[in-house]
Amino acid sequence: MNKNFSYYLSKFLKEYLVIERNVSKETIRSYTKTFQMLIKYLVNTKNIKLKDITFENITRDIILDYLNSLEEKGNSIRTRNQRLACIKSFYKYCLYYETQNIDNINKVLTINYKKCVKPIQDCLTEDEIASILSKVDKTTKKGRRDLLILSLLYDTAARASEIINLKIENINLEAKSIKLTGKGNKIRIVPIIEPTKDMLIHYLKENNSKMYLFEIKSYELIRYLFKKINIIDGKKITPHTFRRSRAIHLLDKGVNIVYIQELLGHSSVEVTQDYVRAITKSKFEAIEKVTPQLVEELPDWNDDQDLLNQLLNM
Repeated sequence: MNKNFSYYLSKFLKEYLVIERNVSKETIRSYTKTFQMLIKYLVNTKNIKLKDITFENITRDIILDYLNSLEEKGNSIRTRNQRLACIKSFYKYCLYYETQNIDNINKVLTINYKKCVKPIQDCLTEDEIASILSKVDKTTKKGRRDLLILSLLYDTAARASEIINLKIENINLEAKSIKLTGKGNKIRIVPIIEPTKDMLIHYLKENNSKMYLFEIKSYELIRYLFKKINIIDGKKITPHTFRRSRAIHLLDKGVNIVYIQELLGHSSVEVTQDYVRAITKSKFEAIEKVTPQLVEELPDWNDDQDLLNQLLNM
């Protein structure tokens, strides 16, 4: 690749996104994948040599061809638009440096996003959530871990990545809250209800977690859990289904939309740079008050001496 293109692409991915934008690792992976796919398309389909990949040679029409090829391969319009957003972000970044190629860069920036109809997302009822949780085997250590993950996902309306990356130091059992790091490394504090707090206490006693609550920091763990749940009454169940369902349940119960917005970590353009403030006690109580107890109480350790001895000797 010509130095001007490869040099700025490297600076964009490794410095601009990381230092100036402070985006998450997931976002960086998404940007990186977009340009890996674009370069592969240019080399394999357009027969452009790496050294010839320059701002001069990558025209607006070539970028359009790449985007159209994504749809031809079965990608959704939403995916196409996401890839275009990554490319535009890079080209906007280069606009200030590649003044000699400003015309070609501006032409790429004129590519429009395609309109797409946003599909109606599935939502679970409280009974369906309770049914899913009730089917987890609470008699095994692995089952209790799975139950805690699912309960946290619903209770806090968190993203899967936020729960997988939850650090022990960010759990406040006394205040019944956890600190989550969301998109763009934005931090928010969300409440947990009493049954979830109890499960956390049991889990911490049972496991020797050091830094992260869950030692297996892998999305495969989440995928495995939801693969077992799969589909309920034609509804495809994902971690985001839990998140969306929790928000809708709270809204239906009359919880203030501002509280729900903070719980989800959503913010307007004006406040995206602000540090998310802690939820006040009244907000904790408002959310906890309308949350049904979906999980049965775990047995007291002292009631099962054999189990207690087994755990202590593990």
